[in-house]
Amino acid sequence: MDDEAQQRICGILGGLSYVSTTDYYNQMNELVGKSLPGHGSCIHIVSVDIFSYVELLNKNQSTEVVNNLLDAVHQLVKSGIDFLLIASNTGETLLVSFVQLLNVISGHIAAPRITEYYPNLVFIHISDAVAYAVKEKKLKKVGFLGTKFTMKLDSCVVSRLLEHNLDIVFPRNEDIDRLHQIILTELNSNIFTTESKQFYISVMQRLFDEQQVEGIVLGCTEIPQLVRQNEIPHVPLFDSTQLHVQLAVDYQLGRCDVERFLPVTMIKKN
Repeated sequence: MDDEAQQRICGILGGLSYVSTTDYYNQMNELVGKSLPGHGSCIHIVSVDIFSYVELLNKNQSTEVVNNLLDAVHQLVKSGIDFLLIASNTGETLLVSFVQLLNVISGHIAAPRITEYYPNLVFIHISDAVAYAVKEKKLKKVGFLGTKFTMKLDSCVVSRLLEHNLDIVFPRNEDIDRLHQIILTELNSNIFTTESKQFYISVMQRLFDEQQVEGIVLGCTEIPQLVRQNEIPHVPLFDSTQLHVQLAVDYQLGRCDVERFLPVTMIKKN
């Protein structure tokens, strides 16, 4: 961009939950401020009511969920945004009884419908941010840790990673339930124990030793708080939320073009 203070306007679909939304807002402003002292991030936010969202999911009314989220995107597009992201990842819900419905799929359940309705709108999917970082390190085979609902090849997050021609590997079946329960009963309540830390590290090590993964995607907001990179330095860890925010700011400030992070199939469509 010619003027260092000029920015693309970011549209954030928020409210899923408000905690995650404020986290994205704060991180984006901090990163922009570091690059452009005295400046903040140009952001338009539409925050949906999570209660209605959860009720619809609980009734298995996924079509209504997507339509409601699309209505929020309509508002953002009308406001003049240049690109869109959904401030949503695992572990940020306030309604614990429905956490399994909201973990990671959250707002990204609407991603296909959004791109179908707005084919020319730059939509930075959280999986695109992760894939971009993985490919920047010239890696291909990575492990994926999240809830048991996302550790599936057909989950919306993993399926998008596969569009980037990455090889995604999950933990052993016997480990998945415990990983999920730790997220659900501990991490979502800001409980971080040494026992759970050691279990997560042991799972990561098994993925490295037995499956020869080249890195591991942390598909839940709190996992990076439980396990730090310096605790397993030989295995690159990819913090999905942090990478999502970073890519959004890089695009906002004109540091990268859309072709660099979209799946190949989507670039051809554009």
